[in-house]
Amino acid sequence: LLYNYAWNKDLVPLDNCVTPELKGDLLQSIVNQGTYANHFYGIGTFDSGLALYARKSLLQKASVRIPTGISDAGTADEFTKALLALQKGGIAKPLDLKLNYGKSEWFSYGFSPVIQSAGGDLINRSDYKTADGALNGAQSVAALTTFQSWFKQGLVNPNTDDKSFINGTAAISWVGHWQFNDYQKAWGSDLALIPLPNFGQGSKTGLGSWQWGITQHAANVDGAWSFINYLMQDQEIQRITTANGAVPSRKSAAAQLPQFSAGGAEYLYIQQLESSAVSRPQTPAYPTITSAYAQAIQDISDGKDVKAALDTAVKTIDQDISDNSGYPPPQQ
Repeated sequence: LLYNYAWNKDLVPLDNCVTPELKGDLLQSIVNQGTYANHFYGIGTFDSGLALYARKSLLQKASVRIPTGISDAGTADEFTKALLALQKGGIAKPLDLKLNYGKSEWFSYGFSPVIQSAGGDLINRSDYKTADGALNGAQSVAALTTFQSWFKQGLVNPNTDDKSFINGTAAISWVGHWQFNDYQKAWGSDLALIPLPNFGQGSKTGLGSWQWGITQHAANVDGAWSFINYLMQDQEIQRITTANGAVPSRKSAAAQLPQFSAGGAEYLYIQQLESSAVSRPQTPAYPTITSAYAQAIQDISDGKDVKAALDTAVKTIDQDISDNSGYPPPQQ
């Protein structure tokens, strides 16, 4: 939502606060997500990771191939066959999509990589003026038709208690870094972190997470920045990422944590941020985009026509952009 806040002039630019040394040590994804209209408005202590968690033993028992990295990610068809094999092997509903989170930002963050991997997107990023052709194009429709087929074939676990992967009723969990510690505690060395399926244009994943900013109404901007700057110290970043499994936003902080080094348990997240992660659209229209796409995902999972659901989302998004005159960049 940062871009909308910045467009509305609710935030103070941080350009004069962030030193060149700090900015140079940040992951590029952190710099990108905090930038709008050539100004830096937000800074995060961590970035996110999104992938598939699976139990190696269950995959091996079902003769399911375990990808070795991003370039080796299974195709969408291979993934569907893997789910069917797991189901045939005795796991009635093997895929946890965290549906218990409900229609929310999770639906956009978690499932926009489905269409992006196919060559579609939430909006045309060349000018951010329309979602038509990107969100409802043939590639997006085909990818989400496959996504819908998992529901139709009874492969998706409702996960009403948020414990289906931990209690063993689901074999694969499509979720982010925040589950890493709990899943590792439950399954130890049997836990595998695997890239999301490739729907045609390579495996994609989400990025971006919570950021700190300073409002225009802050009584003491310097004091607010002192607090944020304290949180950006390596040791503070390491404290929170050790607790939540997220990727440290500073390269220097990540370099000191073994799980993010080559061969580490969460190294895939680093690889994805460097090559296959896609940011949320950098436009003030994002609040409408995420709401419209989440509704489309809900409708598609409920069995409604995929193209119609996406057309409705496009209409909602394009109307918002039109109502705001295309969201022209604010004058500083």
